[in-house]
Formats: sequence, C-alpha cells, structure tokens
Amino acid sequence: MKKRIYASIGAAAILVSFAFACLAWEADFEPSSFNPEVGEPVTFAICEPCLDSGTYRYAWDFDGDGVTDLETEEMVIEHVFETRGFHAVGLTSTAPDGRRKTKRLGILVGKVPAYAVRETIRELDGSIFVLITVYMQDAITAGVGFTENLPRGWMSEVVDVGGAIKGKGNDAEQLGIAWGSQFDAGAVAEFSYRLIPGYGNPTVAFEGMVNGYTNGDRFFGEVCGELEIAP
Repeated sequence: MKKRIYASIGAAAILVSFAFACLAWEADFEPSSFNPEVGEPVTFAICEPCLDSGTYRYAWDFDGDGVTDLETEEMVIEHVFETRGFHAVGLTSTAPDGRRKTKRLGILVGKVPAYAVRETIRELDGSIFVLITVYMQDAITAGVGFTENLPRGWMSEVVDVGGAIKGKGNDAEQLGIAWGSQFDAGAVAEFSYRLIPGYGNPTVAFEGMVNGYTNGDRFFGEVCGELEIAP
C-alpha cells in the first residue's frame, strides 16, 4: 500500500519511512483490484519486505465479521467476492515468536463509474500523511468528489489539493472535496492531507464516501484502501 504514496511525499520522506519501517515488521498486503466485479477472482499478496525472517502464518477475514475465513502460510492467495458492496478485508499476521499484527483494507465489489483508494503513512513525529486517489472508470460528466470523516482530537492540514475545491462536509469533523471539471475514462485525481496528533486516540479509523455524476446519474461508494492505522 505504500508504493504510490512515496512519490507524493518526496524522497526525504521515503528514507525516513524506510528507516522507521526497518525498526519492526508489519502486516501489509495488496489486492489485485480495489473494485472487482462480483465473481471476479482477486489476488491478495503479502508485503514480503515488511516481514522479518522466519515462517509467518496469515489469517484472512474477507467480510469484516471478525471470523477467520482462511488460515495459511502462503503469501499469495486468491478470493472471489459473491456479493456487491463494501468489504473490510482483514489480515492477521503471526510471527514465528507468536506476536501478531493486523491490517484492514476496504474493497468495493461491483463496478462503479469512479472509485477512491486511501493510502497512509505514519511519520516519525506522529502525524499521518493521507493520500486519496480517485480513479475514473467511466467518463465523469459533472464532477466528482469525496467526503472524509476526520478523527476526533486530531488537527488536519491540506498538503496538495490536486486542483480540487476544499470545503466542509456535513459537520466540522468532515472534510469535503470536489473536482468540478469533467473527466475522461481512465483519468486520475489526487488529494492529500495530513493529520496532526492532539488529544485523540493514537489508533485512527478512516471512513469516507466518493460521489459524482455520469450521464446525469449520481453514484456513491465507500473510499477503499486503508481503514485503520495504529501506532
């Protein structure tokens, strides 16, 4: 999940994040698609550089109910989603010494005109860099945008608006972002912001919705990608 985000925060941040990552292993994985069709096989690949040496075990929860659906030592697995909608896919990695770490990513099943993917990096000062990328699968005729719920007790600052208009959502703790222009199919739009720690919980849960218009019809869908980042 960190492959694209490094380009947005600069070379210096790459070195800092890499040095930080080397201090401890982490659970991380990448799906072959964040917006598959119903019945389309999705490949999930474990981030091998994120691990220390030894044999790890991986427990997968594909529907977010907290129950393990698959336990394996394989680093690449395949899954087929049979129902439309948003799926919180969870991975629990168990190290050879018994320590466990978890990761959750959102997958939106059922093709939509545009979908968004959230990527994050916790920086050494405790702040969290967030990159949201919107992928246009159809021509967007009357704009696209998203709302992002901000965690209580954290401050936020915009890093790069990416040509969007920044506003407020339905309340003070919601970020509202919109691009008013039309987009061709295959176009990409990016917006990044930073969360600055205050008195809030150091574990941050993310939740957002993307919306837009195509051919006069409005569409909605949850923001995919990172759903939680822990210290």
